[in-house]
Amino acid sequence: MQFVSRVQLPKNSETSELYIRLNKSTFVGDSNQLFLHQNDIISFNTYFNSIYENFYTKYTTLQELRYRFKLLGTFEIVAYREREGHDQQLIKAERVENQDLSNYVEFTLPLLNSAPDASRIYLEITCLSEHGTFVKGLLVTQQEKTRDVSLAIITCTFKKEAYVQKTVNLITQDNLLKAKNFKIFVVDNGNTLKDSDFNDSRVRLVSNRNVGGSGGFTRGLIEALQENAYTHFLFMDDDIEIDTEVIYKVFSLYEHGKQDFAICGSMLDFHKKHMLYEAGALYNKYADEAGNIENRELNITSIKRDIDLRDVSALNFIASEEEVDYGAFYFFAFSKEVVDNIGLPLPFFVKMDDVEFGLRVKKYLNNAIVAFPSIAVWHEPFYAKNTGWDDYYSQRNMLITSAIHGSLKYSTALKSISTGLLYHLLLFNYNTAQLYAKALEDFLAGPSFIQNTDPEVLHSQICSYSKIHKSQTIAPLTVELDENYEITKVGKLQKILSLITLNGSLLPKFAIRNESVFINYHKLESKRDSVCKAFGKQRIVLKYKEIPVLYHNELNTKATFQILSTWIKSIIKSSFRWSNVIKQWQYSANELTSMTFWQKYLEPRH
Repeated sequence: MQFVSRVQLPKNSETSELYIRLNKSTFVGDSNQLFLHQNDIISFNTYFNSIYENFYTKYTTLQELRYRFKLLGTFEIVAYREREGHDQQLIKAERVENQDLSNYVEFTLPLLNSAPDASRIYLEITCLSEHGTFVKGLLVTQQEKTRDVSLAIITCTFKKEAYVQKTVNLITQDNLLKAKNFKIFVVDNGNTLKDSDFNDSRVRLVSNRNVGGSGGFTRGLIEALQENAYTHFLFMDDDIEIDTEVIYKVFSLYEHGKQDFAICGSMLDFHKKHMLYEAGALYNKYADEAGNIENRELNITSIKRDIDLRDVSALNFIASEEEVDYGAFYFFAFSKEVVDNIGLPLPFFVKMDDVEFGLRVKKYLNNAIVAFPSIAVWHEPFYAKNTGWDDYYSQRNMLITSAIHGSLKYSTALKSISTGLLYHLLLFNYNTAQLYAKALEDFLAGPSFIQNTDPEVLHSQICSYSKIHKSQTIAPLTVELDENYEITKVGKLQKILSLITLNGSLLPKFAIRNESVFINYHKLESKRDSVCKAFGKQRIVLKYKEIPVLYHNELNTKATFQILSTWIKSIIKSSFRWSNVIKQWQYSANELTSMTFWQKYLEPRH
């Protein structure tokens, strides 16, 4: 008998509807047992406890599945199958009775349907006796494993001791995982942890200099490869909130796998824990408000974004598989065979390292990157993170990725960087505009820039750049916008004048009014204020998407001219060097992802 997964019960009320649905009279005991009255129903028509049938049949050999329950009392167990746009289908019903908790009650499912039939199976258990108790449930199979799996779990951290210790302890204390072969490599980029922080032989602490997320993950991967003991690897962020069942599911999927595939974990919103933030992502594509996807270079699009997982109809939607271009490193699993054939990540410090690595994984595995529903972690959503300095890495590394993996045209890159830079100048956001100019300049320097620049020194410079203009301040958002707030659009003439003068930055001082203007930059374009409403004003108060702060930006003519000067110089330089720089990045890709390069790159520099 092989364990496939557990029937998961909620750890708190905030996430309960992602695990089970109960009658109001059902009582949850301290030991997480469920105490039921007659006719109470436990429904597993939920995100974590559904069986996403087509994913199992497409990627694994699993067809025969059965549940084993510890129940006390008399119950009816019913299995349903659902598909998007179809009625609920009853596939099995059985009455069971048990008066001894040392025994398991078994419920065998019909054989799973083969892909591509996008369907979802779930159970409902009705208490028929006067009282009943649900203790636990397991999903098992009689089918033998196709392989043994040993997993190296790699997480890197920078001064987030409490987060990483909590995550590691949860994994090492999971009783069911004790039977699995795994080891956790904690790469400490901040050197603030010590060996005594982890009292488990399955945890190895690796001190590392601050070479960013890409350097931390790669250092852990190198350490794991050198032990030559692991069939698979899992990259996992340090600041996630995790239900360790997802680790167990990774083992089961690989143990019964039909083929080699990478597992892309989904991100659940840490602040709105019932919301699916993304289930994988697309590269060089754009999705409009209606969800229509079109090709667009230098663009990233999340898949299955902003879905309320409490809505059961949404569960049928996510049961259908979509092509995934890459999985973010907050939870991304892959085989040793992949690494042996494609090499290591690129030395990007942060941002786009997962995109670039994922594109190589996808090519090698012939599209087999799988966003398996129910394999997910809670993570700080991107809208809540705004360090400022990360714009530099996003823009520079996007250019590098596109140079290596596509035919990045000069006109496309110039338009993208210029649009972003000028847009931030319109918002008087000089720090970010300067980072855009710096990103283009360093991209044009070619691979030698990364090879010869100490990443710690560079990061210090970038952090300084992101704060160099003191005309920008940040204040907490204390009051939410009125629901009746009316967005402002401007006339054609004002728009032209605003764009020509960069919202008045190029006008003489007497033409600027000593006034402030509020701009709401909503995530939906149809709900955004026009940035041109700031024309001729001295200050902008900016609410940017869902970030819970207000940005106070003041017009600075001197900064505008300095940034424009740097940008124009880069444009002139790039017009002569473009094709040569693209070739340099393409030719150097193999070297930059090699073991030889990385071992030298990770060494301390003097």
